Amino acid sequence: MIKKLHTYLYSFDRRIWILMLGWFISSLGFGAVVPFMSIYFHIELGVSMSLIGSFFLLAAVFRSGSQIIGGELSDRIGRRHLLIISQVNRAIIFCAAGIAIAFQAGFWIIAGILLLSYLLSAYFDPVASAMIVDLVPPERRVEGYSVLRTAGNAGWGAGPAIGGFLAKYGYEYLFYFCGISALISSFLIWAFVHETKVTPEKYSSFHTILDSFSVLKNNAIFTVFMISALLLFLTMGQLVSTLSVYMSKYLEFSSQGIGLVYSYNALLVILFQIPVSRFLRHINMFKLMIGSSLLYFLAYASMGFARTYPLILFLITIITAGEIIGVPTGNTIVSYISPSGQHGRYQGLYSLVTTLGWSVGPFIGGICIDMISNQKIVWLVLSLFSFFAMGGFLWLKNHEKKLLFQKIL
Repeated sequence: MIKKLHTYLYSFDRRIWILMLGWFISSLGFGAVVPFMSIYFHIELGVSMSLIGSFFLLAAVFRSGSQIIGGELSDRIGRRHLLIISQVNRAIIFCAAGIAIAFQAGFWIIAGILLLSYLLSAYFDPVASAMIVDLVPPERRVEGYSVLRTAGNAGWGAGPAIGGFLAKYGYEYLFYFCGISALISSFLIWAFVHETKVTPEKYSSFHTILDSFSVLKNNAIFTVFMISALLLFLTMGQLVSTLSVYMSKYLEFSSQGIGLVYSYNALLVILFQIPVSRFLRHINMFKLMIGSSLLYFLAYASMGFARTYPLILFLITIITAGEIIGVPTGNTIVSYISPSGQHGRYQGLYSLVTTLGWSVGPFIGGICIDMISNQKIVWLVLSLFSFFAMGGFLWLKNHEKKLLFQKIL
């Protein structure tokens, strides 16, 4: 067993494991903050869920621009410096947000500080995803992304539990913790991760952000994939903001209980992400995306009927299964679609889609909670996005023979 583990560890570039550790520490801090952000705004400050949803929608705009620019720049100047800068920015801004909460600055000031964080640090994800393409051969990219996700979810697993503990003493401590975590992550990348983009692309003219979208113009397959992924992530996006408020306001779970729900989600990913990815690696990737969408639809359509802690954990198990199957598969499909020299651009576009899903999803969820009193209907409506996503992935499966990369899919 030890020999097999040793062989597996050395089968990847060492920088993968350092990047994994940096991602874990960063996620540890971020996971302590995000599940309780909506609770702080809604319960402590009395902000409506619609306004909170609007905040996440605006955050999506800021993050999207940041990720597109980050993906473009990573192809031109390399990955390493962007990763370091993003984490340093996050450390400074989240500590500033903690100070603002400590001095009771109010919703608008705190929201403005957090929006600045999304603008100046959100490009970490697409740049790290592009680095995986640099470090991992095509046939092992699902594993590579699974390794990175395992690290992220390990942080998300411990983070909410830490956040639930810190929230008892003051919400500002969650933000201080996140800032310190990001600073440690930046140091690890600075000290141990060398540049992977050794031959940055040369451009004969200046490319604007809009040039990133040119890849969608004559690529119907990629366009349908992006739309389908967006629909799926609109349902995925209910996990943190909408679900946490539902558990707090309607089910009256404690902060510690809510934190343990997210820790359970992350623990499942830690335990099963890599072995499941290895087991499913020979299955058609569009079939995997269809299966992932189906699991999300079934779980969220049933969420309004769940009134007890065990039932919530059961549905979280189904949601996590869809997450384990779908998230690394989506990144891997994008890595195969993207041509050499443009991995950062394509990962930036895909991060745009995931960001919109995670941000617009809570906006829609917040409006639904405010306007629809019947929680069964609320969750049925929110589950329909993943149902429609199944249709898109099914279309892609039926047209896969048109793909240049069909042998890989």
